[in-house]
Amino acid sequence: MKRCEEIVPLLGPRLDGALPDDDRDWVDDHVRGCAGCRDREALLAAQARAIRESVVARGAQVDLAGFSDRVLARVQQDQRGHAGERTRIWGQEMWWAHKRLFATGSGLALAACMALAVLLVRPAPADDLLLADNSPQVEEIDFGTHDGAVLQLPGQTTVIWMSEDRSVQQ
Repeated sequence: MKRCEEIVPLLGPRLDGALPDDDRDWVDDHVRGCAGCRDREALLAAQARAIRESVVARGAQVDLAGFSDRVLARVQQDQRGHAGERTRIWGQEMWWAHKRLFATGSGLALAACMALAVLLVRPAPADDLLLADNSPQVEEIDFGTHDGAVLQLPGQTTVIWMSEDRSVQQ
C-alpha cells in the first residue's frame, strides 16, 4: 500500500477530475482505507467550495454594463497615443537588425557621390594659366654668393633656382 506522503499531492487533482485513470484506482484504494487522507480530501473540498462561493458572490456585485465599450475605447486611446513610440521602437529595431547593411549602403552611396563629383567637376584647362594676367613671372635674383631665379605661377607653388657658389667657380 502507498504511503500518505505519496497520496496527498494527488488529492487535489483527484477532486478536480484531472487525475489519470491508472493513478485514480490506487489513490481511491488508499483513500478508502486511510482516515487521514479522507479528512484531508474533505478539507480540500470544503476550501474549494468556500473559494467558489466567494468568487461567485464578488462576481455578482460587479457591474459589467458597458464593460466591452470601455475596453474598446481604452484600446483605441492607447493605439492613438503610442503611434510615435511604436515608430521609434520600429526604427531602433530596424537599425539594430540591419545596421551592417545600412553602413555598407551608406559607404557605397558616399563613394558613388565622390566618383560623380570627380567626373562632373572639370579642372581648369592648362591654357588658362598662360593668359596675360596669369602669365608666369620669372625674376633673376642675386643671393650674395649665388645667382638664381624665382619662377612664380599664380595659384601654384613658387620654384627657386640657385646656381653653385660663385667662389667655387672662380
